[in-house]
Amino acid sequence: MRAWFGCLLMCWIGALECGAQSAATAVPSELSSLAAGEAQRGVYVFYTQSFIDKESKRASYRGSVYGAIQEFEVSGCALNIKTVIVDKFSGTVGRAPTGELQDSFHYSASLLLTPEIADSLSLLDARPAQLGRNTHSVCTDAPSCEFTWLRIQAKRRVIHEISSVNDAQNFDGQVDHFILPLSSASIGSQLIEDIRTLARSGCQ
Repeated sequence: MRAWFGCLLMCWIGALECGAQSAATAVPSELSSLAAGEAQRGVYVFYTQSFIDKESKRASYRGSVYGAIQEFEVSGCALNIKTVIVDKFSGTVGRAPTGELQDSFHYSASLLLTPEIADSLSLLDARPAQLGRNTHSVCTDAPSCEFTWLRIQAKRRVIHEISSVNDAQNFDGQVDHFILPLSSASIGSQLIEDIRTLARSGCQ
């Protein structure tokens, strides 16, 4: 009887472990699928702005800011993430028209996921840097001019970030946080859930 019970117990534990491993194995593909969807959707905000530039001229623009996750790669507990922000605009500086202009901002982050980092994941609503308060931007579809972002926070500078503006690199170093633009808070909540599941599967 004891031998039979022991065998049954081992089978039950084995089934639980197998189920946990299967769930953990499915998470990377779910994350990749969510990220691929975000790359297709992205998030937009349309704006007008008017301010005095560095040369003391009145600058007035109309444009849009687009943000999206471009890549979200999972290899074991290693995360490699790429995002993009694109600012398209036209207007006048002084009395001179600017024509159609575009600034592209690319960001990448590489980090080793830990349960501590996973537990610190959060969502926040904030303006893209391109629509800072000093630009006096007014947004037509979202009065706050805010995106929803996923914030990855660490206690130490263990995230390797590289950023560029119009293909010219302007930063390469270690940081303690990184933010990703999201199409919605619900997508962000799903990403957080999946990332935490991945961390609980053995990322330390």
